[in-house]
Amino acid sequence: MSQTKPHLTFWNVATLGFIWNLTGYLNYVAQSNAETVATMPEAYQLIIDGRPAWATAAFAIGVCGGAVGCILLLLRRQVAIYVFVISLMGIIGTSLFTGMLVGVIPSLMLSMLIGLGLLWYAKIACRGGWLR
Repeated sequence: MSQTKPHLTFWNVATLGFIWNLTGYLNYVAQSNAETVATMPEAYQLIIDGRPAWATAAFAIGVCGGAVGCILLLLRRQVAIYVFVISLMGIIGTSLFTGMLVGVIPSLMLSMLIGLGLLWYAKIACRGGWLR
């Protein structure tokens, strides 16, 4: 497959996706710090403290996978598609747990849409010959 030069949009999507996932990772780190959690509203504290290990792992997989996928996208690697699939599974796991507690909330829907969008865009980039 011959490789072509990606559009400027490619670099913008990959960079914005990385920033999004980096902020998600910082949120994950903040929720792992007991002192930070103690400053949050009581409802958040109850959700975070009552979250099972599998939901915390899903959260970590979702945000770390998304960040790594975006880095791989910036490096123009096809493996980014598979990493985005794994990230999406983490997002779904997090959404299942949080959705069971508080119902569907906009931030969950946004995370799901962005995860799906990054996977979709990585497939487009692959078909366009931008990834190797």
